[in-house]
Amino acid sequence: MRFSLFNKAWPGCFLAFLLWGAVMAAPAQDLRRYTLHIDLPRDGHLSGICLIRMEGDRGAMSMVNEFGIKAFDAVCPGAKGRVRLHNVMPMLDKWYIRRVLAKDMSVLLRPHRRLPRRRTLERREDGTLVLTNRRFKITYRFKPLEEDDAVE
Repeated sequence: MRFSLFNKAWPGCFLAFLLWGAVMAAPAQDLRRYTLHIDLPRDGHLSGICLIRMEGDRGAMSMVNEFGIKAFDAVCPGAKGRVRLHNVMPMLDKWYIRRVLAKDMSVLLRPHRRLPRRRTLERREDGTLVLTNRRFKITYRFKPLEEDDAVE
């Protein structure tokens, strides 16, 4: 029984390992590190570290909470491609939550594109990005990690 469960979980773990390795192996100018705070309606909150790797029109991001549990991975294969979510934690793995997250993360992975409806992006002087989804009342705050704070 354990062996069959391991076989079912293995492809997802392997994909997460490859994505994490690709993000960590990226050159320093293509890798952005942020602390991420997501404020949800009804006093919901999710926070952690977000790594974004950009390579031309392609991008990938990974969000890990304070306990080291991966919340989700987002991948944008190209300029016309939609953002796809992988390895979403069970709490967020609902089709309607995935759709909102993918649309919101497309703003970060495709910054040259027009903002989706009912979303605003504020860039502050300290480098903080504040993305607001006015329809669902979700606020994402991305604060850049200092080089001293980053774990190498």
